[in-house]
Amino acid sequence: MTETYLKDKTAKKRFFQKGMVVLIALAIVFTVFLTRFALSGSREALLNGAPGSEDAYKVAKLFVKPTIKSNDISFPESGYQCAQKPDSVFVIKSYAEANDQPKPQNVTTFEITLKFIGGAVADKRNWKLIGISED
Repeated sequence: MTETYLKDKTAKKRFFQKGMVVLIALAIVFTVFLTRFALSGSREALLNGAPGSEDAYKVAKLFVKPTIKSNDISFPESGYQCAQKPDSVFVIKSYAEANDQPKPQNVTTFEITLKFIGGAVADKRNWKLIGISED
């Protein structure tokens, strides 16, 4: 009877040790997975949150550039107007100068309405063009 008791005890001990090894391995895999998931987004996207006027103006320039028939375009760094409406909608008024055209046609004023739909603020794909008008 003592032998069977000792065999049962060692069998239970081995089963417990194998179970602990499996649990520790699963905990390590879960920790690695959770850490990689938490760090998968860029730090800039995590810290920025909602876009501001400067962010909207930078993206607006990306939408306006293809509409102007010039290769050498410059936008003012200041001198733009930006209004934020509810639901992350921005209305930006500014101008662009075409440096390779004669003086009367080198300035194009524009008004663009953009909606931020989420994600990285600097990515053009995360913005929806609602309207654009140029003079």
